[in-house]
Amino acid sequence: MGITIVIASSIIVFSESHKKHSTALWVLNIAAFSTSALGIVTICRYGIHGLHGWSYLFLTLGLILWCSADFTMLYLYYALPTEEQEKVSIADALWFAGYGLLSLHLFTILRSLHKTIKLRLATMVAFFCLLFVFYNVLVLLSSENFLTDIDLAALVVTIAYPVLDLTLIFPSILVLLSLRRDYQQSIPWFLSSLSLLINALADDGYVYDFVSGNMENLWFWELFYVADFIIMAGALIWYNKFHISYVLSTRRLNVK
Repeated sequence: MGITIVIASSIIVFSESHKKHSTALWVLNIAAFSTSALGIVTICRYGIHGLHGWSYLFLTLGLILWCSADFTMLYLYYALPTEEQEKVSIADALWFAGYGLLSLHLFTILRSLHKTIKLRLATMVAFFCLLFVFYNVLVLLSSENFLTDIDLAALVVTIAYPVLDLTLIFPSILVLLSLRRDYQQSIPWFLSSLSLLINALADDGYVYDFVSGNMENLWFWELFYVADFIIMAGALIWYNKFHISYVLSTRRLNVK
């Protein structure tokens, strides 16, 4: 997994300067498509049984939506000149829908871990997450270019991103701090939560550069999105290799 992230990042970093963004979009789409495919394989093998089945169904649907959003961005990159690209597109609707499903994935995990979660810890995490999101909204509002030539829809959508990131940051951190010692579940949960946490944190930098007009910096944040999908793929591979294979073998033994 780590080697894959290094290779994917190297392809982007060492590409020609004027091609970094387009290269990053291609690598991101390949990673997103591959991870979504792994999610579909997971659902087909395990089915929708109990919390685990629903958790990975939400995850897979969320990944598919984000994959569709990334493909839309790739299409718009080639279909529209840079100066004609809008701050709001159908990709935003796909990302927003993905946020809802991916947060359901994380909160389903939290439901499984509710006995190990301490109220004091949850309160502290919530407080710091709210401060982090509030700070990022203030940074956006204080940007010189943010309120220049921006309509109401773009304003709402842009501010919505750091707010929606809260639905990923809070449960992700709580899962990472509350995991049990169970290699079949804790490792894929750890990786999937880490993946979504990285994505949410990278969103803040991406959105700030986008509204500031620093389009040449967007490829840097896409490195984190690529890593996000690769880490998520690692979680799905682990889940398939250990948990699902174990469950399927147990089912076959029970049938016999």
